[in-house]
Amino acid sequence: MPASEPLQVFIGDVVRLRKPHPCGSHEWTVVRLGADIGLRCHGCNRRVLLPRRELERRLKGFTSRGPDYLPIPHAAAETDTPTEITSS
Repeated sequence: MPASEPLQVFIGDVVRLRKPHPCGSHEWTVVRLGADIGLRCHGCNRRVLLPRRELERRLKGFTSRGPDYLPIPHAAAETDTPTEITSS
């Protein structure tokens, strides 16, 4: 059986899980990515780690999506232009 594509999850996504947290909240914000996904509860601010497969199984849907990437400032953009070398 071929493995399916992993779920596209981004930092800042707000997800809704099938069962509520003991505080009563269903919504979580993604705060860490990797083999384990870090989530922060909207009700009590508790942080938990779930294996990616466990998150995919418990996920009911996305409430809102975070940015696809975090823009990196181009500090090196100023140095990309070649400098003139003068010979004396």
